[in-house]
Amino acid sequence: MGYFYNHLATLSVGAFAAVLTGLWPYFIDFAPILNFTFMVVVPITWFLTFACWMTQKSTDYMHKHTS
Repeated sequence: MGYFYNHLATLSVGAFAAVLTGLWPYFIDFAPILNFTFMVVVPITWFLTFACWMTQKSTDYMHKHTS
């Protein structure tokens, strides 16, 4: 296994997504293009977090149940 049960990619992408989500309200009135950028980037990073988590869960399952 490894540190964090090999979920280091999930944790790093999730931390990045959380930081972007937290910064979004501060930059919402700064410039309209930043609001659009956050509207695009935040859902994508949360989707990547979910995809990393599902991929690692699948890999863990396949390596525990070998034929």
